[in-house]
Formats: sequence, C-alpha cells, structure tokens
Amino acid sequence: MADLAGYQDSNETLGKSYSSLAPGDICLAVGYSAVSVVGVTGNVVLLLASALSRKLQTRTSCLIVNLGVSDLLVCSAQPFQIVPILDRPLPEVLCQLIAALDILSIGSSVITMMLIAVNRCVLIIKPKHIYNRVFSSRNLVVMLAMSWLYPIVVFVVLHLTGHGHLGYHALTRLCVCDFTHKNTNTFVHLVLGSASIAFGVTFFSYWLIFRHVKRSALKSRSRSMPTKKSCRRHTELVITKNLMCVICCFVLCVTPFMGVFLAIPFLQGPTLHRILSVMPYVSLPLVTDSCLNPFIYGWKHPHFRVVIACVLRRRWRDIPEPSRLLARILTYNTGGRETPKVISVEKGCETSSINVNIETNNM
Repeated sequence: MADLAGYQDSNETLGKSYSSLAPGDICLAVGYSAVSVVGVTGNVVLLLASALSRKLQTRTSCLIVNLGVSDLLVCSAQPFQIVPILDRPLPEVLCQLIAALDILSIGSSVITMMLIAVNRCVLIIKPKHIYNRVFSSRNLVVMLAMSWLYPIVVFVVLHLTGHGHLGYHALTRLCVCDFTHKNTNTFVHLVLGSASIAFGVTFFSYWLIFRHVKRSALKSRSRSMPTKKSCRRHTELVITKNLMCVICCFVLCVTPFMGVFLAIPFLQGPTLHRILSVMPYVSLPLVTDSCLNPFIYGWKHPHFRVVIACVLRRRWRDIPEPSRLLARILTYNTGGRETPKVISVEKGCETSSINVNIETNNM
C-alpha cells in the first residue's frame, strides 16, 4: 500500500508539474516534436531515393545527399531538446553530445549549401571539361569531407582552448553553447565570420548564374539551338532554381536566429538575459528548415520528384535507372526472373519512361 501511495503521489506531482507549464513551452515542445517526426521521415525517404536510382547519383546529388544527412542528424537531435524545455533534467554528457551534434550538423549544412551554389555556377557558366576537372570524384570527396571537418576542427579547438562551454543553459533552456561564458565572444565572432563567407559565396554564385542566364537568353533570340542541347540546359536551369529555393528557404529560417546571435556580443547583464530567453523560439525556425528540404525536392526537382513518388507509393519497379542495390533487391524478390527496368528517354524537354525487359541474374 505504501508503494502504491508513493506511486500515486509521484504521478500527481508529475501531473501538476506538466499542468504548470506555460502555453509557450507546450507549443515549443509540439513544434520541436513535429520537426523531428517530419524531418526524420522526409530525409530518410530522400536518402532512400538517392540509394535506389542511379539517376540521382550525380555529383550535384552527392551534395544533396550530404545535406540530407546533416538535416537528418539535426532532426534526430530535437526530441532531446524538448526535455529541458519541459523543465526535465537531462544528463550532462548527453546534453553536451546533443549540443555538439546540432552545432556540427548545422555548420555542415551551411558549407554544403555553399558548395551546391558553386557547383551549379561552374556547371552552367563554365565549359563541361572545367566542371569535370573542378568537381572530379577526388575533389568532390575532399569537399564533402571538409564540410564536416571544418566545423569539427573549429569546435574542438575552441572547446579545448576554453572559448566556450557546451551543455544545458538555464537562460536558453536548450542544450547549446554557454553564451554567458567569458570567452564566448570568440566563438560567436568565428561562427559569424564563417557564415558570412559561406553566404557571400552562395549569393555571388547565384548572381553569376542569373547574369549568365540573362545574357544567354538574349543570344538565343537571334539563333536557334539544337533541341537536345536546349533540353539539357532547360533541365539544368530547373534544377538550379530548385536548389536556389532550398537556399532561400534556409536564409528565411535562419534569419531570426542570426539576428539574436549577432546581438549577443554587444549585450550584457539583464538585456543579454532577456535576449537569450527567446533563443528557443528563434531556434525553432532554424531547425524547421531541416525538415522542409525533402518537400522542396519532391515538389520541384525534376529527378527527385519522380523517384520520391515511386518510393512513397512503393512502386519499386517504376524507379528510373535502378541502382545496383535496387536491382539486387528486385532480382532476389523475383528469384532471378526477368524484371522490368525503367530507363529514361528524353522526349522534347520532358522525360518519359519506358519499360524494357532485361535479364537479371544473381550478383
């Protein structure tokens, strides 16, 4: 009976504690939960689509996959951020890991978006052989590695030299960096400097693309282009516009957070405490961007849209240009019999699919 009474008392205490939460805290918890569920699902579908179709295994798609991985990590960390928002303790080591995961993943996202912009700029403006040389397989591996190594190195160096501390912060109620630390301004300035360079390169790349497309449009009026070349250029421009939408969406989502982040080095005392108290609210749009990208690809990207639709409908045989992984799966399910393989055929400026029976053997 005593154990039962103690259990009931603990439940009553827990119920009272949750009922005393402010409506804003409950809304934040719901928002972060939605970001986690939608973001994890969307990015898993995005990565699965990339693994099942060779059409999506291009150099640009490698950057998109890298962005999807960083978005998936950000969304996976958000359920743990809900715990301190609801005034529940989180182990210090776990809180530090979540803070590091958020910082490193978002940093990688910013660098990857810069690489995507440069990729599209070189592809559209420069000749094909220059693009192949700049974004060769070796160089692409180095770029992807640097998108993770740079934030890791910066983070480790700053942390070891005492220019920041990770963990739960009572003012922000999140597992983040301690912005009241005496040396935290070094961390803030370095982050702002790196982000400014990345966004500057991104916007400059798209400005060059816009200028080039405008000039090409004027030249194309005076001479007709071959149909195949015109269609290929049209497809590349559609993909570029789609990726530009991704970057514009990120800028809109990150603007509230960056506004607060910019103000931190110039504030002290009660004013700093007040500005830090809104950090959970401005961080929500920042992490929300990580769950929006798969929807943008599925809505506008001409290649991802088709494959994602097949994945969601579980129409595996309709996936264009099946990868080796998908071919093995289909072969295993059919016992080595003939399976229809969908290949893409350019027709005008659109892509149509035809079924061709091929012999599939066990690999």
